[in-house]
Amino acid sequence: MTGEEPLIAILPSGGMGNRMFQVMLAHEIRNRAGVGHIAGCHLPRWGLETPLPDAPPEPYVVLLNHAYDLDHAAYLLRTGIVRAIMLVGWGMRLAYYKSPEPYRALFQTTARGHALRDDELLIHVRAGDILDLHHPYYFPMPFSYYEEVIAASGLSPVFIGQLDDNPYSDALRRRFAGAKFLARRSQIEDFTTIRQARHLVLSVSSFSWLAAWLSESAESVHMPIYGLFEPRLGQTFLLPVDDRRWRFYEIDVPERETHKDLDVVAWAERTASLGRLGEAQLRALAIHGIAPKQSAVSASPE
Repeated sequence: MTGEEPLIAILPSGGMGNRMFQVMLAHEIRNRAGVGHIAGCHLPRWGLETPLPDAPPEPYVVLLNHAYDLDHAAYLLRTGIVRAIMLVGWGMRLAYYKSPEPYRALFQTTARGHALRDDELLIHVRAGDILDLHHPYYFPMPFSYYEEVIAASGLSPVFIGQLDDNPYSDALRRRFAGAKFLARRSQIEDFTTIRQARHLVLSVSSFSWLAAWLSESAESVHMPIYGLFEPRLGQTFLLPVDDRRWRFYEIDVPERETHKDLDVVAWAERTASLGRLGEAQLRALAIHGIAPKQSAVSASPE
C-alpha cells in the first residue's frame, strides 16, 4: 500500500441506522484528516457500497464503540503514522458531526413514504428482536410514554415500525384502538416517512433518531432517555439539547437483573411515565457530553 491513499475501513455492524452512523463517522474522519479512502460501506438502499480490501495496510488502529479522540485519529492518518483506521464502532456522539446538513446530501433517496397530515403525531415503535431483553441498551417503551405525548400535543397518533404479530404489538393496538397503525413498507420507505413527518415520537432506535435528525420537516421531536440514548452511561451522546424542537422524557426501566422473569407486556401496560425533563435536568445531562469514557483502541503490529 506504500504510496497509496490511506484507508478508512468500515466493518459493517448492526441495522441500517447503525451502519449509517459508521458511514458518517468515516466521512468525519476523512474530513478532519484531509485524506483517506473510505471502504466497507454496506448501505445498498442508499446507493452506498464499497468493498473492503482483502487485508488492511499496516500499521492500523481499530476504533471500538462510540467515544474517541477523532482529531488524534485524523492526525495519525494524515501524518502516515498509521495507514488505516478500522471502524468497528459507530460513533454516536453529536459533537462529532455538528450539523446534519452534509449528511442530508449523503443520504438521499427517491423512495416515498406514507403521507401524513399536519395534525398527526408519528410514533415509531421498536419491538422485534429487543422484546426478549437480551440487549442492555434497548427496551420497548411503556404505553404511558406515548399517552403523555399524545395528551400534551393534542395530535392524532399514528404508529409505525415493528408492529408485527407479537404480544407487545397486540397490546399496543388494544390500548390505542382508535389510532392509525401503518403497514410496514421497506426500511427506506419507513425511514422516509419518519424523516418527512412534522411531529415525531422516537423509540430507542438509531434508525428513528437519524430520520428525525436529518429531517427538514420536523417541528417537534419527542425522545426517551434510556439505554442507547442515556448519556450517563458514558459512551453515546445524542441529545440535541440546544434545539427547541426536541423534548426529552425520563423512562423508568427495571434493573437489568430483573429482566429474566419480566413480563414485558404487563410492564408496558402498567408503568407510569416519569415525564418530560426540565431545563435543569437537561443541563445536568449535557455535562456528560464533555468528557466521555474513551473506547478501547487497538493497534496492529507494524
